[in-house]
Amino acid sequence: MRRIPFLVAVPLALALSLSACTPPPPTPTVSAAQTPSPTPSASATAPAAAPTPTSAAALIVTLDDATVEGGSAPLPYARGAKDAWAGALESEPTESSSEVVNGYDFQQTVWKWPGLQLSVPNDGSENGSHVFVSASTVAGHPIRTTQGIGVGSTRADAIAAGAVNGFDSTELRLDVRDAPGTTSLERPGEVGRQFISLILEGDTVVSIHLPADDFSDL
Repeated sequence: MRRIPFLVAVPLALALSLSACTPPPPTPTVSAAQTPSPTPSASATAPAAAPTPTSAAALIVTLDDATVEGGSAPLPYARGAKDAWAGALESEPTESSSEVVNGYDFQQTVWKWPGLQLSVPNDGSENGSHVFVSASTVAGHPIRTTQGIGVGSTRADAIAAGAVNGFDSTELRLDVRDAPGTTSLERPGEVGRQFISLILEGDTVVSIHLPADDFSDL
């Protein structure tokens, strides 16, 4: 048997013993900065869809009554219809008595919404009712005639819709019709007429009156 020289054997034994006592190398750690963040899902990052805005139904005024587009029944120009009007417009009007004009008491009740005034006889009838429109919307509802004419429409719009000349350049008339049993003050000897009166400033409609006529002196 071959012997290992003492000077070689001692260092060799020492090296073996040291290697046996050396701890294993540490496991590498990953810092927070190196840790990848979870990728958010599309459902978590997508913004909520904005609601689609809807406009209120238009209020259509005629010589005889009014309707809200899509509504179930006409709105009469009568004192007993206050609740129907308030419900259709989703807004309560202020209420007052009509003013005395030139010593004449019209005996009417006046309902007012911003942009709309409705005067109705106290006896419950519709005869003598009057609608005055001074804005393009009332309680959020666009307000216009059956031809689509409202406050803000132009003279050209109204004429294209069938309006005719009124008493001067500041008025146009829509839906002109005879009023049997009356006599015109503008056309002596002829039957009076009712109509929707469009009042203009320049070439823009600024107010609407109905039913207007050419046989009343008040």
